[in-house]
Amino acid sequence: MLLGIFSDTHLGYGSDDRKEETFNRFKEAIDIFKQKNVDFILHAGDLFDHAVPDQETWLEAFKVFQNNEGKTSLIQKNKNGIIQNVVVKGIPIIAIHGTHEHRGKDFANAIDILEKSNCLCHVHIGYAILEKDSEKVFIHGMGGVPEKFAKKVFENYSPKPIQNSINLLLLHQSFTEFLPFDDDSIASLSLSDLPKGFDLIINGHLHWISEQNLDGINFLLCGSTIYTQMKSLESKKEKGIFLFDTILKKLEFVPFKIQRKLFYEKISFVDAKPEEVIDLVHSKINSILSNSFELKPLIRFKLVGTLVKGFSQKDISFSLPEDKAIFSITKTFEVDSFKKKINSLKELQSEKKSINEIGINLLEKNVDEAGLKEFDTREVFLLLSENELEKAERELLK
Repeated sequence: MLLGIFSDTHLGYGSDDRKEETFNRFKEAIDIFKQKNVDFILHAGDLFDHAVPDQETWLEAFKVFQNNEGKTSLIQKNKNGIIQNVVVKGIPIIAIHGTHEHRGKDFANAIDILEKSNCLCHVHIGYAILEKDSEKVFIHGMGGVPEKFAKKVFENYSPKPIQNSINLLLLHQSFTEFLPFDDDSIASLSLSDLPKGFDLIINGHLHWISEQNLDGINFLLCGSTIYTQMKSLESKKEKGIFLFDTILKKLEFVPFKIQRKLFYEKISFVDAKPEEVIDLVHSKINSILSNSFELKPLIRFKLVGTLVKGFSQKDISFSLPEDKAIFSITKTFEVDSFKKKINSLKELQSEKKSINEIGINLLEKNVDEAGLKEFDTREVFLLLSENELEKAERELLK
């Protein structure tokens, strides 16, 4: 059996050509899977960029799913010990929801809507059974949950491979080993928490690619199909999809034909004059743009260090050729605690998070700082935003 794997397509991200790119890469991924004659497709979460996609995004999403239309298949999935039959069109897609789609138990999920539309089979805290000829493959999955609850939810789920079969596990969470610092509100799961016995464990959420064999555990970060956060690790490898041969137990990476380039650099200064910073940045930009690109490149510079006494960050401004590239330039010259909070908000905005996502993040941080008992902050936030005050109160009093 040949399986296609991709993740973090973030349909609807950005605007104009960036938004269009999300649908183009999804369509290209489906085209590659068709060309490679895959039997099933696995998606590891964040298919959409927003928990509640707008009408235009839904319309374009259904258009790209039409690219996968064909005969229908019946997929069996086990949810809470109950076997359900799911009808899926085209090459069957098995998907988990991501953190962007997670809305809490009292709200409809965008991935569930796609399942009802016969576009895919949604797995969460259960598994799907894939069959071809005499071969049977089990796809276990846990969709994205708030990071502080991830370990507890995962322990309660406690996925176990089915004996004498091929077993894959789909996840969509952060892991402490892939983050620069230890913070339970950002990652509570560790790679050491992963169960053994699975032929491959696939994780979405983190947008760069990494393949690891950890004491017999085959672990794949399959990365995103587009850039949303412009992180350093993403600049080191191409975007694309993976293929997994269940007989040979072999992974193959296939890059997209059209690639948007990301240039990332951290530049340090010591007692620099503003004009020195400006000149160096413009020089690096001109060097990058001396090349030709099919798509506007992404250029991110992180400027750190110190300036000559008497100057501050506000003395540094750039004239950027926005028609030729997409820029993100952050300046961190002796930033005090208040400015750090402002920069934190700017980072959230630069990552194009929705107002709801910003609010949920701020609420989670405030709950942690206040030392309040644990509760599902996303659930409470969404209930409050929907004016469901009684339900929110019940959630808090659990």
